[in-house]
Amino acid sequence: MTFKNYLIAVFVTFFLFSCSEDNDVTVPRNLQEYIDASSSDDLGEVIACAASADGSTSLSYIFYYPVEGATDIRYYEADSLDVDQTDLSKYRRQILTVTDVFGGKLQRFSRSSSDENWCLVTYMLDGKLHKSNIIRLKNATNPTGWTDVVDIDYKSTLEPNFTWSDFGISDNKIYFQVISESEDDTFLSGTYTENTYFEYTDDFYNDDTKVVLNINDDDETLEDLVEDTEYLFTMMAVSEDNWVNTVIQETFIPRSLEEYLEDNSEKTIETVFAFAGSKEESEDETYIYYYPFTGASDMRYYETDNTSVVETDFSNYRRKDLTDEAVYGGKLRRYSRTDSEESWCIVTYVIGDILYKSNPIKIKIDESPTEWASEEDDLLTIDPSERLKPIFTWIDSSTGENVEYLQVFTDSDNDFVSGTFTTDKTFQYYDSSNVISTINLETPPDLVLNDEYNFTVFGLSSNNWVNLVIQESFIAE
Repeated sequence: MTFKNYLIAVFVTFFLFSCSEDNDVTVPRNLQEYIDASSSDDLGEVIACAASADGSTSLSYIFYYPVEGATDIRYYEADSLDVDQTDLSKYRRQILTVTDVFGGKLQRFSRSSSDENWCLVTYMLDGKLHKSNIIRLKNATNPTGWTDVVDIDYKSTLEPNFTWSDFGISDNKIYFQVISESEDDTFLSGTYTENTYFEYTDDFYNDDTKVVLNINDDDETLEDLVEDTEYLFTMMAVSEDNWVNTVIQETFIPRSLEEYLEDNSEKTIETVFAFAGSKEESEDETYIYYYPFTGASDMRYYETDNTSVVETDFSNYRRKDLTDEAVYGGKLRRYSRTDSEESWCIVTYVIGDILYKSNPIKIKIDESPTEWASEEDDLLTIDPSERLKPIFTWIDSSTGENVEYLQVFTDSDNDFVSGTFTTDKTFQYYDSSNVISTINLETPPDLVLNDEYNFTVFGLSSNNWVNLVIQESFIAE
């Protein structure tokens, strides 16, 4: 045999072998043919449903639960939406990207198409074929609503309960709830209920009249939650044709501010300055500023569900894990909160045997969004007549409830220079005659002739909300 003939023989053998593989790619087959070729007579059920991605009508997720030992997981889709959805000969296999969800307890296919269709999922288990119920994709006509609106109460510190709304949707058939750890997506619990309520307790979990199905490894007990650990609650409201109408996702951290203070009752409680304002030109982002003394640790942010609660009742405050960053050269720090809902909030931190806690801050992002003035608004006047001691005078514009003003000076490198409070709408640099308090640890430095500086004034209400921000740069004269 010549070398050329040898290569041809190898190629033909490889081609025939590949075409004989049971993968529905090199040998196209419909789903019914695949089922007929399997050894299964009684097909087990695969738990699966589908949802559109948040804000998208062209990306859908097909979620499924791969029980331990499941192999050869496949996604099938009908030739069109107009076929008889029960005729499995009309379904063809498609190869889609697979992603782990909840630490791999669930998985999902990602489908990029604005077309709607019928689909289902199959896998092999112990040599037998299993398939899901048929799923009706509704990504264009009924895209999934994604929200964080859920009421979270506590039977005890580590026993949260969750209540949610149907949001006007009338065809929800069942509700799937998952509790997972936020940090690493570790799965803790997955349950199905027929009511819009779930309680993370063994009594509720083991009540067959409340939990109709679970996908937990342990059929009898729930894993204990841990104080001050952030968890994620996920709820999917599923219709009879396995389309997810609504997804709710909200984080929660067991233990209220009241319980945290009780656990630290041996510490001295002192007050730390903090305030909040909405981000410039944003309807849902709030900055929560606070002044960290040297040595501050264990910084925490707490928030109520709404503004209708009694703000001095610390049992209403729950910890939230928000992003924290240094501003004004590190003299202040601020949390960034993305939420259009209003609430009360409090900041805490610890230094040795002292626990510092801010006064309650009312987040009024909808009622009274912060006004960020520009130079064109002409709200600020700078009088440089006294050498290196400029006088700053401002007006409140449309804001009328400011009770005090914080003035912050930074240099051109944004390093902190000075921070003072006044009740007057005027301040002269290096003149403390009308200053009621400061965030300076030492006497502010002299300004340097011809150097550029930045001046910011915050107009603060009695509930520590920023009504007005004025920012302007100036040259020391």
